[in-house]
Amino acid sequence: MYTLNSFKRLVIIADNYDPNTENPAIFSRNINRATSKNVNLLKEGFEQLFDEVIVYDNQSTFLAKVKNHKNDIIFPYWYGHTSRNRQAQVPSICEIENLIYIGADTYSNIICCDKVLSKDICRLNGVKFPRFQVIQSIKENIKWEYNFPVIIKPIYEGSSMGISQDSIQYDLEGAKRQISLIIDSFNQPVLMEEFIPGKEVSIAIVGWEDNIKTWSAAERSHEEDENFFDENVYSYDEKRLNNNIVLKDARHMVTQEILDKLFKLFNWLDKVEYIRIDGKIWNGEFWCIELTNDTSMHPNGSFFGQLKYVGLDFKSSLELLVNNCLERYNNQLPNQ
Repeated sequence: MYTLNSFKRLVIIADNYDPNTENPAIFSRNINRATSKNVNLLKEGFEQLFDEVIVYDNQSTFLAKVKNHKNDIIFPYWYGHTSRNRQAQVPSICEIENLIYIGADTYSNIICCDKVLSKDICRLNGVKFPRFQVIQSIKENIKWEYNFPVIIKPIYEGSSMGISQDSIQYDLEGAKRQISLIIDSFNQPVLMEEFIPGKEVSIAIVGWEDNIKTWSAAERSHEEDENFFDENVYSYDEKRLNNNIVLKDARHMVTQEILDKLFKLFNWLDKVEYIRIDGKIWNGEFWCIELTNDTSMHPNGSFFGQLKYVGLDFKSSLELLVNNCLERYNNQLPNQ
């Protein structure tokens, strides 16, 4: 049986991107990459648990040296650039080489990073989501049979990439203009989705299958306008420039009925281990917007930030992720 004390070393594979080299714009894929500051903080956190922590800043270097890490724990934190399979590459390497790694497997990475497939997972588990349609080309005969406003998004991107307040449109002509912009910028299909008002809430879950170790919830709130997210989106500019948007404890807003459905979804994904499920609470119901298994690992980010509400600091949160991974491994693959 493996425990944390069975391992001397942890390996992080992360982009280690230096944002000082540019001022990334709304359509830059560098938005979604782990920054060097973030990676250093993560490394320092894991150094409280392991004798040695190694960082590789790309998957190719890790692949070249993978034979050196047969007795280590791997932490994938690499987002890559343009491939829609980018976040599944490091877990795939780990499985081929029979390495123990923390977090989502190839399947769960691909599901969660595809806004269409993730909605089908919601449907299978009784979790509400906005009505939507997928547009492959602006040359299509685009129609919308549901309510306006709508929000226009690239299907395979996260971190509010390509999302501005202009992403919310109130008629079909405006929607078409935004669809054209997103297709031209990202060269991928576009999601046109019914905009849901209400409180913007995310739920963090840690565990494996139906063994939920902990959960928490945070509301993203505008300090000067409590109804801000009824008509606005948490856009790229809001993330970078709006200091009035803060996180607040939202556990009281999450009913047991909502939790049961989200725990069922978590179990359905199998090897995901930790996730942030982002959505809106409107008329007492939770509407899933995104399954975020590639959440920021910054100590004050919206994942670790809400675990503080259940008494976990950064070190204890990292320790929980490691122990949860090993417990799953010991129970599911005991002979490896």
